[in-house]
Amino acid sequence: MFIIAVALAGVFSSPALQGLSIEDAGRSAEGEEEGMQTVYVYLFPDSGTHVLDPYVWVTERDEACGVAVALVQADSLAELVSLEKVREVRQVNPPVIRQVRPLDGKAFIPSFEGPGGLNRAKGKGTGLKVGIISDGVSSLTEVQAAGALPEDVHVLAPGVGDEGTAMLEIVHGIAPEAELYFYEAGNNKLGFNRAVDALLAEGCSIICDDIGWPDEPFFEDGIVASHVREALESRDLLYVSAAGNDANRHYQGMFFDDGSGWHDFSSGKSDSKNIYVDIPPGGEVGIVLQWNDPWDCSGNNYDLYLKDCLSGEVLASSEHSQNGNGTPLEYLRYENPGKAERKGMVCVKKCSGDIKVLELYIYPESAWDIYPDNLVAEDSVFGHPAVPGVICVGAVNPGGSGAPYIEPYSSCGPVSIYFPEYELRGKSDICGPDNLRVKCLEEKGSPFAGTSASAPYVAGVAALIWSSHPEKNASEIREILYSSTEDLGDAGYDYVFGYGLVGVPAGSPVNGLLDGQLDGQLDGQLEQGGNLFQEVESSRETLSASAERLANHVPSHAPKLNEILKMYNIPAGISGAFVH
Repeated sequence: MFIIAVALAGVFSSPALQGLSIEDAGRSAEGEEEGMQTVYVYLFPDSGTHVLDPYVWVTERDEACGVAVALVQADSLAELVSLEKVREVRQVNPPVIRQVRPLDGKAFIPSFEGPGGLNRAKGKGTGLKVGIISDGVSSLTEVQAAGALPEDVHVLAPGVGDEGTAMLEIVHGIAPEAELYFYEAGNNKLGFNRAVDALLAEGCSIICDDIGWPDEPFFEDGIVASHVREALESRDLLYVSAAGNDANRHYQGMFFDDGSGWHDFSSGKSDSKNIYVDIPPGGEVGIVLQWNDPWDCSGNNYDLYLKDCLSGEVLASSEHSQNGNGTPLEYLRYENPGKAERKGMVCVKKCSGDIKVLELYIYPESAWDIYPDNLVAEDSVFGHPAVPGVICVGAVNPGGSGAPYIEPYSSCGPVSIYFPEYELRGKSDICGPDNLRVKCLEEKGSPFAGTSASAPYVAGVAALIWSSHPEKNASEIREILYSSTEDLGDAGYDYVFGYGLVGVPAGSPVNGLLDGQLDGQLDGQLEQGGNLFQEVESSRETLSASAERLANHVPSHAPKLNEILKMYNIPAGISGAFVH
């Protein structure tokens, strides 16, 4: 299951509220006072954020970008939107965390016991400061007591959660002499930028994060991406970021009219014209739609809907108006209040304007709930991981006794940027292994999976290389990192694996340990297979049942599902009988 923290709601644009009522804006969020709403306030050029002080409580400011994060009373929202200097007001949405849980939280594939084998290279990472940005370090004290992390981890802002703890463990396991820092990602984009600045101020030369902001622009660099780019240009810095786990919950394509103004996601190639998702009782789904207009001046109007697949009932909608000064963004959130599973379909309608490239991400509680119809893995990297110079890390499964392979959820490129001018960016850059066992997840019995795990692995290896070559700069270390990979996929660079699976360059004191680690530790796991057998068998049964259920709804996918089952040594023979 994908770990997400998305509370998608409304957008307000001056002079109208763009479909969100004052009552909606008054709903409290965690950490907010009752009747208060946390919002981004975007100002017109040459308007300082202090013009907002008489009306709202400003918590974050970015004068250069003309944006503030503020708490506003529900009954003051209309007054705020009507201010002459205010261009737009948008609700703050928390970030996506790039972790994946294996099916049912179980280790249904063999996983190796973390990067401890590299500890034989004593002193590695010496003289380097590595900073981590993630959700939190809630179990740091317990992990330190168990000896998995040193006592001198510098926690600048602790946050809530344990992604940060797990990432710190991985870096420390590879580069045990590196000095570790942590700063929480926060719940808004300016807070994230503050985390980057705080780690830079502490002297961190390597920063690693596993954060995504789904309301950042997909087709240009937004506030976070621009800030990270500025940090790279002004400092001798290696910035490592998780590519994302969005390959199997993403769509991109040109609007294709089905004849009635609705988008055909199959572009006329299938009777399945939408994207379909199962929503269990009490389950939630968030959906984000953007199109390739400039971020602040869209005049092409598209609306987003989630409908019941059987009845056609609209379950949720996003119908903001883009009239030339709008943002090319629609997003919605739906929670199933019933006691039965609902089968939803994602629909997009063109209300007015030109045909544009549409891009959509769907965030259910589990990626297994999304049907594969019309999904597009390509171009599923967005935000600051897509910035040139950022080391964008995909996730590779070590493959057990077979060859390593890309995880089906690992986001891949290329990345289409349209503004200020069109460019096609090569992402991902490199891959690291995931399904790592870390102390902070030991009680849950599950490995640390997703690009959240592979990114700190690469950051740790980068620290090893840099400490072995302290005379080199960040750009040179990045090139060494890319040139010492194991090439996977197409020969040379490709948009799935990047330059390949991270390795240690020839001549390094630890050369061979990294590659040997995968085989050696996987062998160790196989020797301990008896302890995992029942757990693995249970997960295989669950996987088989899920595949059968999916095939019943989409019979055409039965052959591909049988291939997946064979990958995990599960008897295959599903056919499917029910067509939605």
